[in-house]
Amino acid sequence: MKRTLLLLCFFGSFFYVRSQSYFGFRDDNYAGIQGVLFNPSAIVDSKYRADVTIASASITGQNDLYGVNLAEIFDGGYDLDTDAKKKFKSNNRGNFNVDILGPSFMLNITPQHSIGVFTRVRSITNLIDVNGQLIDEVNKDIDASNSFLISGGNPNGVSNSWAEIGASYGTILLDRDEHFIKGGITVKYLMAGVNGYINGNNLSVAFNKNDANPALSSYNSTGTLKTAASYDYENGKDPEFDMASAGIGFDLGFTYEYRTNCHTCIGNRYKFKAAAAVTDIGKLNYKNLTENTYDLTGNVTQEDIDNADDIFQFFDTYYTKTSSRKGVKANLPTALHTNFDWNINNKFYLNLSGDFGLVDAKKINGTAIANSVTFTPRYETRQFSFYVPVTWMEYSGTQIGTSFRAGPLFIGSGSLISNLFSNNSKGANVYVGLKLPIYQNYN
Repeated sequence: MKRTLLLLCFFGSFFYVRSQSYFGFRDDNYAGIQGVLFNPSAIVDSKYRADVTIASASITGQNDLYGVNLAEIFDGGYDLDTDAKKKFKSNNRGNFNVDILGPSFMLNITPQHSIGVFTRVRSITNLIDVNGQLIDEVNKDIDASNSFLISGGNPNGVSNSWAEIGASYGTILLDRDEHFIKGGITVKYLMAGVNGYINGNNLSVAFNKNDANPALSSYNSTGTLKTAASYDYENGKDPEFDMASAGIGFDLGFTYEYRTNCHTCIGNRYKFKAAAAVTDIGKLNYKNLTENTYDLTGNVTQEDIDNADDIFQFFDTYYTKTSSRKGVKANLPTALHTNFDWNINNKFYLNLSGDFGLVDAKKINGTAIANSVTFTPRYETRQFSFYVPVTWMEYSGTQIGTSFRAGPLFIGSGSLISNLFSNNSKGANVYVGLKLPIYQNYN
């Protein structure tokens, strides 16, 4: 195998591949089922009699080690080792999130009750507490490397993917004068995908370069490492969905509106809206997941790494397996979502939303999101909306994006503007979707 195998052995390739999605658009009153994903109470008293989503997808990635120029990357010839700006810490972090919504719909049964059904595939990968200096050293070509001794600490990484079928229900709880409250709940059947994780304890690596024969350069390591995967990796099987494993999940949300507009006025009736929801309460039961613990005290050469065909065979050959177990439960990325929306007039809004992970990212096999806060000025009408989300992300800092909705199509990015003008981008986000909206009779 190539030299980067050592990186995978000790810290996982997860760093380079999550969390949040649909920045800006999800807070639109015309977001439909995409808004329900973050707060199920959004399903009732919506702008749609029915909303049918054909498909949508959002991808988000971030880290706090490498700052890059995305324009130069797309032009080709970009070298991460020499061109990227690096910020080494003993606890560098990274996160990657994919969120794909399949055929879905929501329907107002009556003015007070609404239902919805959605299909969704998700994948979240995160890595924390990794020594960035060691990442950088191991990633170098061996001819450019120098001897080093670095403590890797206690890196923790997890990758979890699954599919879900959700059923949502929302109802109006209070509608009295200026005060309006609605609530909603979503129940999700979870179909397990691929789950894997690593967890290191007191790791350290010493590299001794052999200038005369680089293949005999050696790596001396100490510490312990847990590795796990939900597929039969020990026998060379490729990752595949675990059809024998499943789970149940829940979302719960509420929305309060302070209303000053009359019932017959055009536009939204509220002047100010506040909402909160807790999503992804539940677990997946991976019956076939195998966890192995290795004592990494030992010595390997570059030749040993280059000649290895499989990472797990490499572990079994050169290190001592101290324990093994089968069957593990993986939590969902439980999170608190808050939303404050100010209706300046009938078309202009200011929105402040937050996503806060309720799962400790240091937990073994702990699927978690990165915390974020987004401020979004918004122009909104029935047929068209435009957003400029400004987001602070826990791992990558502040990002500025732009997006729009035009009838059935919505497309955008939470980081487009900042990525276009920065040579130190540490995060990127993009999303797109197509739906068939059936509007209410009023605007």
